[in-house]
Amino acid sequence: MYKIACPILGFENEKSLKIEKLDENFSFLVFEDGSKITVVNINVLSKVKFDFEIDQNTLSALKISSKDDFETYFTVVSQDPVEHSIINLVSPIFVNEKEKLVGQFVTSEKVEPYLATIDKCAAI
Repeated sequence: MYKIACPILGFENEKSLKIEKLDENFSFLVFEDGSKITVVNINVLSKVKFDFEIDQNTLSALKISSKDDFETYFTVVSQDPVEHSIINLVSPIFVNEKEKLVGQFVTSEKVEPYLATIDKCAAI
């Protein structure tokens, strides 16, 4: 189980979750009530440039002191066909595997694009 150190939008009252890996790129975040959301690892989006700062409160809550301390995921709204699924690029979910902490960060900086389909991310 992972402790939720920073609230996840839509699941603000949840305190912990487990991560079910589907493959090397996609996972489910499964909350105590059985609800789950799909997330995609940032490595899938290698053609998309990300440049935003994480505030100190988030870094402290998730015990992050370097890039090696966490992995970055983005929420996915599944569509049919899957290539049209939408990825939210402005509110990443960080996972500190060593400390078993997870949390979402909503950037206040302008990120382009802020939503994209999986096929569009692959083409950027």
